[in-house]
Amino acid sequence: MNILTPMTSGQTGPVSAPTLRGRRTREKLIDAARGALIEGAGTAEITDIANRAGVSAGLAYHHFGSKDGLVAAVVEDFYDRYASIANQNFRGETWTQREVQRVRAVVRFFLEEPFTRTLFGPLGRSSSVMHAESVCMAMLIERGARNISQGQMDGDLPRQADPEIAAAFVLGGLRQCMSMALKNAANPDVDQLAHAIWILIAQSLGLREGSKS
Repeated sequence: MNILTPMTSGQTGPVSAPTLRGRRTREKLIDAARGALIEGAGTAEITDIANRAGVSAGLAYHHFGSKDGLVAAVVEDFYDRYASIANQNFRGETWTQREVQRVRAVVRFFLEEPFTRTLFGPLGRSSSVMHAESVCMAMLIERGARNISQGQMDGDLPRQADPEIAAAFVLGGLRQCMSMALKNAANPDVDQLAHAIWILIAQSLGLREGSKS
C-alpha cells in the first residue's frame, strides 16, 4: 500500500525514493522494531532497535524521523501484509463463496502473525499508532467498499447497505473480534473463529444463507 511516506528528521515533505541500500536498511530496522516491540509488550527504545538491526541510532532517525515514525512503519508493514492476503483473487461462483475463503485467510493471518497480539493489545493504545492504523484502515475500507458494491451489482448481495459504511463496519468489527479472541484464548481455532465471524458479516450484509460456506 505504501501508505506512509518515509521522512527524515526535521523534514515536512516526502523524501526522494530510497536507494537499494536504503530500502534494505529500512527493512532491517522495521524487522528489528517489530521484534523489539513484541518482546517489550509494545515498548522499545530506538537505540535497542538500531543495535538489533546492526546500524546506528542516527541512521534510524534519518530514515524514520523519530521512534513514532519507525513504529508507524512497522504498523504499515503489518497492514501491507494483511492487505496482500485479503486482496487475493479467491475462486468461487458467488460473492459468498469467495468471501468465506477471504475471511478464513485473514483470520489465519491474524492468528499466525506474532505482531497481531502486540498491535491489538498495548501498542494499539498509542495515539501515533492509532493514527497509522486509521490511515491503513481507510485504504482497506475503500477497497472493501468496491468489493461490496461489485457484489451488489452482480446480484449476490442485497442493495440495502451503503458499501462504504458496510465495509467500515465489517473491517472494524473484524479487528475487534480478533482482539477479543486473542485476549480470551491462547490459541483460537482458525476454522471455528472464521466461521463465527463470517456469520456476523453475512448477517450484517443481509445475506439469507450467510451461515453456509
